[in-house]
Amino acid sequence: MNEKIFNTGRISINYVESGTGDITILLLHGGSSRLQTFKDLIPELAGKYHVYAIDLRGHGKTDRVSGQYKIQDYVTDVKEFIEMRIQKQVIVFGHSLGGMIAELLAAYYPKIVKAIIIGDSPISLGVLKKHSDDQKEMTMLWREWSRTMNVEEIAEELKRMQVAIPGEDNTVPAYEVFGKNHPWFDFMAESLKQNDPDMLTSIIDRFDETYSAYNIDRIFLQIKCPVLIIKGEEKHGSLIRNIDISHAQTLIGNLKYIEIKGVGHALYMQNLEAVVKAIIEFVDEYSKA
Repeated sequence: MNEKIFNTGRISINYVESGTGDITILLLHGGSSRLQTFKDLIPELAGKYHVYAIDLRGHGKTDRVSGQYKIQDYVTDVKEFIEMRIQKQVIVFGHSLGGMIAELLAAYYPKIVKAIIIGDSPISLGVLKKHSDDQKEMTMLWREWSRTMNVEEIAEELKRMQVAIPGEDNTVPAYEVFGKNHPWFDFMAESLKQNDPDMLTSIIDRFDETYSAYNIDRIFLQIKCPVLIIKGEEKHGSLIRNIDISHAQTLIGNLKYIEIKGVGHALYMQNLEAVVKAIIEFVDEYSKA
């Protein structure tokens, strides 16, 4: 993908752009990832829409800003990118952290957001905190690797990481589950090497401060644009519970949701076709309304 840099005056944002449709979609990746996570999704959407994807601050090739990784810091970056680079209303698809950012954008900057698609983002602060706590040991390892190892060394460590086998109590090295040559290892190793270690520290040691603005009841009550939630199944690791969907429906009037069977939190990385179908059907229905 042809990567470009846009400087907002505060931060240099790495991004890609594809397609020329009248409808513009902005893709926001999850925590510790980078825009290349969308390499298979972008071509599927660019035939119909004008698509942008960015690296969030402290991720990929976008600037590192030590000590400034509150969720509202990400929101400000994306707001300025939309206003200054895209210069029109957008539909935002965000996965995980990216979806949380999309929610805040829609709530507080409705003039620049036509609709949002939330990709298995935790819509409960309690679920987010539990997930962060459960992943804390791993995140600490990732931070250390990003500081001290090269990409090849990180990939080998990722292969040796212990992962749970679905339906069983024991764990095994990740390569036994995915295969030694699974492309995720190299992709994630490169992503971690490009992570700002302080961004990971903001999750490990400053959770309450980092997510202080993530008040779901306040945010969702202010969202007036169309919203689609795409979730996986809880038994496969989705971070959205059915009870969270029910609560969201009491707060957002124009809300649709779809559960993709057989996948967990990773969504499009596990079933690209189903996610593309859900996005296109939602966008086309919204654009005709």
